[in-house]
Amino acid sequence: MPNELKYTSVFQEMSFGDYGFRVLSSGETSIESEYFSSIQVLTDTIVSFDNETIKGDNEVVGMGIMAGQIIYGNFTNISVTSGKIIAYLR
Repeated sequence: MPNELKYTSVFQEMSFGDYGFRVLSSGETSIESEYFSSIQVLTDTIVSFDNETIKGDNEVVGMGIMAGQIIYGNFTNISVTSGKIIAYLR
């Protein structure tokens, strides 16, 4: 499993992007084995992803997100239909 969020130091490092990020645009997908802690939307975007969680939605398809918004989770398999995002690695 990727870095554990329960440690304060790991949370702080992820919060400031110390694990890096991927910029994904229309038609691009993330690398299959990578996990992401947040998605920052640069332009109005339609995105699909898996959310590795014990509660809530595990698979989101065709979600529209407005520019400037940030969503948090344990994301994998991100696919951008239209728009542009920054996905922060965890």
